[in-house]
Amino acid sequence: MFEDETIDVDCPKCRHKNSILVRDFEQGAESHFVCEGCKLSIKVESAAFHDRLERLKKEVDDLEREAAQDAKKARRPRKDDFQI
Repeated sequence: MFEDETIDVDCPKCRHKNSILVRDFEQGAESHFVCEGCKLSIKVESAAFHDRLERLKKEVDDLEREAAQDAKKARRPRKDDFQI
């Protein structure tokens, strides 16, 4: 769902914001990348990211379910509902 989205990770040394694809975090327990600013090798543990991503997916599912229920409850407008 969010695989093609990016997140920004600050470098602990130079504070440069590095954009990382979500799919890189989804593949394993940790992700390694090189800072574009200072070339420091950075390891990011993705356990907390996985937890937050699961909560976000659940929230999106809940919103979609609620929207579908509201759409079923909604009455179709009739021609007399509009004023010109």
